[in-house]
Amino acid sequence: MQPELIETILVDAERRVPLLTRHLKRLEASCKALGYGWGGRAVEGDIMIAALGLATPGPHRLRLLVARDGSRSIQTAALPPLPAKQEAMLAPEALRSSEPLLRYKTTYRPWYTKTIEWLPSHPHIFDLLYLNERGELCEGSRSNVYLRMDGDWYTPPVDSGCLPGVQRAELLDTGRVEERVLTLADLHAAEEIRLSNALRGWFPVTLREA
Repeated sequence: MQPELIETILVDAERRVPLLTRHLKRLEASCKALGYGWGGRAVEGDIMIAALGLATPGPHRLRLLVARDGSRSIQTAALPPLPAKQEAMLAPEALRSSEPLLRYKTTYRPWYTKTIEWLPSHPHIFDLLYLNERGELCEGSRSNVYLRMDGDWYTPPVDSGCLPGVQRAELLDTGRVEERVLTLADLHAAEEIRLSNALRGWFPVTLREA
């Protein structure tokens, strides 16, 4: 069975979709690169109809799935608030930076299976952070990672083996962060660590040793 492309999208309490343009841009690029059908403006229409039709108050998670033939489905759920204190740990496995599907958000993510199964029973650990085969910092199973060093913020380049997240793109394009190869030593020496994803924004975490 062919994997589906995924966009996990925040619908805020006012039924706005803050990063919609970036989600659509990434999804269109993924469809064209991987040979999936691209629905054009109809995709945006589907998202907005689902967002405006939400019946319960507060922010929501909207999950858009796109099959190879371009057919789409949408799932929505209320988004509970994130506990104030979030932690991250280092994943025991390494990613292979040459894996092409690391650059695309799809339902085929076998390298994260153990982490995805482990996280629900550890609610204060937001994510496990992965290194690649060269010992470079990559990403978490559901987040991009950022280190503050000498007062400036850095995030690993896509070539280290990470998904170009939409919140990451927003931070890069607005000049708040820069790309740089980061190592385990950098992770331990960082003045501050943050994670980001489209649902939760850009937020601090503390590193917990295994």
